[in-house]
Amino acid sequence: MVFCLADLSGASAKNWNTGKKQQSSNGISDIKQIIIGDMGKGYDFEKRNVASKEALKILKHQGMLAAKFKLSLSMGGGDGDWRRGNIKGYAQRFEYGEKQNDSQKLNKEIWTRLLFWLPKETIAKNQVTLFDLKDVNDNKTFGPFLNLALTDEGQGTILKIKHNFEKNDCIIGRDGKTENAFCDKVDVNVIFGPVENFTGKWVDFVSRAVWTNTKDGVYDAWLDGKKIFGYRGKTAIGDGVRFKFGLYRIKLNKTKNPNDVTIYFSKVGTASACQKLGINNCEALKQTRDEIGYPGALRVFRFNSDEKRKFIAKGGKVLRTL
Repeated sequence: MVFCLADLSGASAKNWNTGKKQQSSNGISDIKQIIIGDMGKGYDFEKRNVASKEALKILKHQGMLAAKFKLSLSMGGGDGDWRRGNIKGYAQRFEYGEKQNDSQKLNKEIWTRLLFWLPKETIAKNQVTLFDLKDVNDNKTFGPFLNLALTDEGQGTILKIKHNFEKNDCIIGRDGKTENAFCDKVDVNVIFGPVENFTGKWVDFVSRAVWTNTKDGVYDAWLDGKKIFGYRGKTAIGDGVRFKFGLYRIKLNKTKNPNDVTIYFSKVGTASACQKLGINNCEALKQTRDEIGYPGALRVFRFNSDEKRKFIAKGGKVLRTL
């Protein structure tokens, strides 16, 4: 059932257009205060970000210098997010990401860190992404192929990672005037527990990756020093990878009066070595590199998607294979 958003009409045009008001003072200088490692070399304010000045504040929070990100329905959303299929209120975001030209390269070890703090009252009826990773190919960004998100799988809000490492067979096709990626893939959903396990405290997410189109790829991840993810195999389909963080939430028009969502970030960045991110237990993390799978996961389930097959079957124009 699709609900009508009770206060949707209150989102004024100035808040759900392209966000050009915000872009003139988009917080780039502010966000630098929480960026660590090599990420400061190049990152972008996403063009679809909400225009509200309330979406970002830099402040002290629970002993850390932090960036407070907030999304509320009254902020509307950017072009391409807020309106989908002539229906208002589909999605909204406030994110920063690596510049495409400074995306992560293949066949190099990349460490990523971000600390996040969620209020105890956090609720997400539909997906709220905290960070994602996207393939870069031929100077275009596609994906995402991995994200960390809040969502509700039917038993309350949970924290999970979704990825497509196991299968991600993609082509680039022309959908109208736009080039898009169409993939036959397996969405692997790894649930780490109810959101209550991760609220009211700083949570330290760390990952180690080697992006490659061969079987020599690596992806390891830890939450608060505990191994949660270990994968070996193909990890990329393009010629680079972009990291983005912030808040991005979807399907708002399928929920009646969706709650505001707030998150605090600190010490966000990427680097070629663990120590460059100020992590004090690097050796302990490295000792778990041989642990493969999803240690400590509450549940793992998979969905198959055949959008590539369907695109070709309906006569879609294939431009190239990824």
